[in-house]
Amino acid sequence: MSTSIKSAKMEEFVPLQQGGRVSRFLAPMMVFVLFIVIWELLCRYFDVKEYLVPAPSRILDAFKQHWGSLATDTLVTSSEALGGFMLANVISIMVAVLFSSSSMAMRSFYPYMIALKSVPIIAIAPLLVIWFGYGPTGKVIMSAIIAFFPLVVNATLGLSRVDPDALTLMHSLSATRLEIMVKLRLPNAMPYILSALKISSSLSVVGAIVAELTGAKQGLGFTIIMASYNIDTPLLFCAIILASGIGITFFGLISMVEATLGNRFSIRS
Repeated sequence: MSTSIKSAKMEEFVPLQQGGRVSRFLAPMMVFVLFIVIWELLCRYFDVKEYLVPAPSRILDAFKQHWGSLATDTLVTSSEALGGFMLANVISIMVAVLFSSSSMAMRSFYPYMIALKSVPIIAIAPLLVIWFGYGPTGKVIMSAIIAFFPLVVNATLGLSRVDPDALTLMHSLSATRLEIMVKLRLPNAMPYILSALKISSSLSVVGAIVAELTGAKQGLGFTIIMASYNIDTPLLFCAIILASGIGITFFGLISMVEATLGNRFSIRS
């Protein structure tokens, strides 16, 4: 009797769960479609000038007209953002391990990280152009700089906030510092790290775009500058939309990784 009741409840719960997942994607899509329709109608009804706010249909025409160059620019910006994101990951984890292992190192270097974070990112971009030229190196470094801070702060927090009883147990078992780091601190820090990765993945795109705005020969930032100079607002909107798409894609991929690792590290999306 109790078993049949439980199975019935489970059968009722599964469709609700599936419906929740569907509505999770369907609701934003409906809002997006409604927004586009209203935007198009307002532009046509009020005869809004194209150089001010182009209609979605005109932006679509610009996509079709410039799809080749836009695809190349999107690939360039994506590769720069991905390179900066990966570089920031490696450096931030190394710094976080150092900070969690040595309070002296944290007291010595943490103020300089705050100072770097306090400098407006647009002020650093011209220096990177002078030092590394118009190639991708400066863009990757800029992307890494802006993505670095949230990662190192969250990773340090996660590596430091371990259960004292678990730490005592590891010491009683004569575990080495490396074993404690790998078997206790890193698993404990994974929820913190993955949460920071979702933020930094989007910030890495911002860093790449900012660097391209300062000086570049290709990329979405370069397209944004050229389109603004030529007052080509539809093309400007195309570049902005694609830049947002890169950030959303990066965020979505990290969210998928977080969901995959959720059971193992007790992560809740």
